[in-house]
Amino acid sequence: MFSVPILTQVLGLAIGAGLNLYAAVLVTGLGIRYGWLPQLPTELQVLAHPAVLSVTGVMYAAEFIADKVPFFTPIWDGIHTFIRPVGGALLALGATGDMDPMIRTLAMLAAGTLALGTHSSKMGVRLMAHTTPEPATHSLISVAEDVGVVALLVLVYQYPMVALPVLLVIVVGIAILLPLLLRVARFLVAGLWGRVVSIVCLTPTEVPEGWVPTQVRAVRVFSRIVKGAPRLKPGHLLLYGNRTQFVYRSWGRTKTLDVGAPESTPTWGFVFNVVPCAGGASFYVTKEWCPGLTSQTPGGASLQKAECK
Repeated sequence: MFSVPILTQVLGLAIGAGLNLYAAVLVTGLGIRYGWLPQLPTELQVLAHPAVLSVTGVMYAAEFIADKVPFFTPIWDGIHTFIRPVGGALLALGATGDMDPMIRTLAMLAAGTLALGTHSSKMGVRLMAHTTPEPATHSLISVAEDVGVVALLVLVYQYPMVALPVLLVIVVGIAILLPLLLRVARFLVAGLWGRVVSIVCLTPTEVPEGWVPTQVRAVRVFSRIVKGAPRLKPGHLLLYGNRTQFVYRSWGRTKTLDVGAPESTPTWGFVFNVVPCAGGASFYVTKEWCPGLTSQTPGGASLQKAECK
């Protein structure tokens, strides 16, 4: 049966993998190799192999650099959406190496799910934590995440009774953030798909939903800073010429907010453009929808080439 140390290790490794898989593996592997963690199951001993430590060290260095580049970070995190949950599941499988196969399987599934939730929470917090995509904020958050992974795993391995309530609070926090996590997932998929589509042709590939008015130009966006709307809420900007509205669905109801007209200087991003509006509101727009927006703003013809690619 599960003991407190094993449960703590499973939770800690899953959360650590969701934040930074390579840091979690590297810390555990070094701890085993230098005898700091002699009590771990034999299935985790492979993490101390020189080849594993070398590859993990290189990947950690790559992530350390990639995590500091604002426009590249979404791509790196998008790719690791498929890697970190698998890594967390495999680490949990190793941590429960001496247990019943059914318990190991359940632990693996739970850890993979928790790693995915942690990974999604990380991306959501990143998007909410900074108002402009500049390197300093990204770097500070990235360093804090790395330090947090190391500190959390040290607490897990050395003081499991203290670490367990901390981990449970984190799990509850991830559950509370579930609506945001779902929006983050849709946001990232839409952004990556839009980046691919825009390489072929800069035209929208989606017909607006039935609840979006068809008599005006509608451009799909995601809320960034919009009074009255949650962060990363998908919806459409309705461009009436002298009036702009943001329309979105919430709990089966259509909500419409008046916002200022889009300005003519969106902030370029590799996956998303940030579109500021008069009055303080701002939105994320994916690459394939950007021409529909810039054609409605002053100087849009020149912006389509300069800002949408």
